[in-house]
Amino acid sequence: MRLGEVAAAVGGVVEGDAGLEVRGLAGLEEAGPDQLSFLANRRYATLFRKSRAGAVLVSSSEPAHGRTVVRCVDPYLAFAKALSLFNPAPRPSAGIHPLAVVEGEATGATVMAFAYVGAGASVGAGSVLQPHVYVGPGASVGRDCLLMAGSVVMDGCVVGDRVMLNPGAVIGGEGFGFVPTKAGLVKILQTGRAVLGDDVEIGANSCVDRAAMGDTTVGTGSKFDNLVQIGHGAEIGAHNVLVAYSAVAGSTRTGTGVTMAARTLLLGHLDVGDGVTVGANSMVTGDVPAGEKRTGSPAMEHREWLRFAAASRELPELLKRVAAIEKKLEDK
Repeated sequence: MRLGEVAAAVGGVVEGDAGLEVRGLAGLEEAGPDQLSFLANRRYATLFRKSRAGAVLVSSSEPAHGRTVVRCVDPYLAFAKALSLFNPAPRPSAGIHPLAVVEGEATGATVMAFAYVGAGASVGAGSVLQPHVYVGPGASVGRDCLLMAGSVVMDGCVVGDRVMLNPGAVIGGEGFGFVPTKAGLVKILQTGRAVLGDDVEIGANSCVDRAAMGDTTVGTGSKFDNLVQIGHGAEIGAHNVLVAYSAVAGSTRTGTGVTMAARTLLLGHLDVGDGVTVGANSMVTGDVPAGEKRTGSPAMEHREWLRFAAASRELPELLKRVAAIEKKLEDK
């Protein structure tokens, strides 16, 4: 594509050679004269100046250093759009492979070999079920979804439109509920559903458990990394981001725009407000008001945790000083 065409598609303005023929995208270090790159972090300004890239997506205030640039409000967003331009997602033709089993409805969908759609289940037009996908009886999958190899939507569960399930994702596995007795653990039947809103993405080997009663829900636009666990009866709000190894225990509710960094945990029966951020390796044990940032285990207000972390580095020296004072007192 001509650079001017790329700029128009991503909402940028060319400063330099708009007629440059661009054949793809690459990082600042790897890009060649016929490739487009991007600078979204000032830490890489030196690489930008040294880069062989034919053009670079930059912010409106970034110095061009005499090279062709595309000025954008958000270079990272522009990069994402440009990447899609040069790598359009292949969409196979609709149809049901002879080796697939469809007992429900999948009109207008693509059902590949060894996929299964149970009785009473429905798969919307434009959706793609890759090999070894399981859509259980009575389940519902919306339009234009991509269910990658080995992903599972259990019986009666609901998936909205434009949802992406990565390989091994399980929607509606059994919630973890047992009653302890002297004779052992008695299972609590998990009779509810797991329900995903529109535009949700679930990472590889992540799990959203069905509720004992009612629904476990994931709100519109939420994105899960790999190996994320959502317990039964939890309610995940819209546009949440859960990074790898994070988990939400049963019956906890999160608001809109919550971010959970890697290896974070929300204990059960909590209310977490809109816009909350939880730092990496943190365990939240109580309700969190909207807009706050919590870090640590157990989690505390982020600025308090920073003071705690700074003070902890002084502990070895402080212990030496205390020991020296104690020795002086003993000598007296």
